[in-house]
Amino acid sequence: MPIFAYEIKNLYFQYKKDEPLFEGLSIKIKEKEWFGIIGPNGSGKTTLLKLMAGLLRPQKGTIIIFNNNIFSLTPKERAKFIGYFPQENFFIFDYTVKEIVLMGRNPYIKWFSSVSKKDMEIVERAMELTETVGFKDKKISELSSGERKRVILARILAQEPKILLLDEFTTHLDISYQIEFINLLKRLKEVKDLTIIFLTHDLNLASISCDRILLIDKGKFIACDLPEKILKEDLIEKVYKVKPIIKNHPLTNKPLVIF
Repeated sequence: MPIFAYEIKNLYFQYKKDEPLFEGLSIKIKEKEWFGIIGPNGSGKTTLLKLMAGLLRPQKGTIIIFNNNIFSLTPKERAKFIGYFPQENFFIFDYTVKEIVLMGRNPYIKWFSSVSKKDMEIVERAMELTETVGFKDKKISELSSGERKRVILARILAQEPKILLLDEFTTHLDISYQIEFINLLKRLKEVKDLTIIFLTHDLNLASISCDRILLIDKGKFIACDLPEKILKEDLIEKVYKVKPIIKNHPLTNKPLVIF
């Protein structure tokens, strides 16, 4: 039997005074799967990711991660399962890269305890994997947008999570950095046996990277399947209200969406 990183059952959620966003949403995501979430603006992608991170609580339904009800876990326990990469990251203080990555060890450090040798080894390894060790003593304000994102990823890896939740992680990155980041995630997925769940507006990015894609619209489940089953002209036109041309990518043979 497959091991499920997530089992979401009959999810119901609405913001106060708004119409219900999700009504009975159910999905399963397998361990080590690269799972994409797509849909137009306002479809509920970020809200769904926050629910999956335990940052929002549904009015009804259950969210199970590796056989644990997500809301039966403390925030520190959740952080050992889930690494959440929000769309925007702000720092009140101008920490060094090493200090920021070390924050990822907070779930493992008890009150009034000092940082252990093991903690520092994990931090160093996280920086090596994300190629941030070369500027570990720099202040975060001195880094480019792409470098900052790698630092955030290093901090998340220091948590030793089983799942990465990524919200539009390629925002503000140029093409070369997007490709670099995707390739980095692919390597980390293999090295760390990670389950990766990310939402994106870039349909072609979802096509080349995902094992499966969930398509939602205004909180409604539209389809969940292989990229070639989701990225079809009639389905994309129905949801996005724009008629696309779908070709096969010349190198990957994956669907290539052209508007």
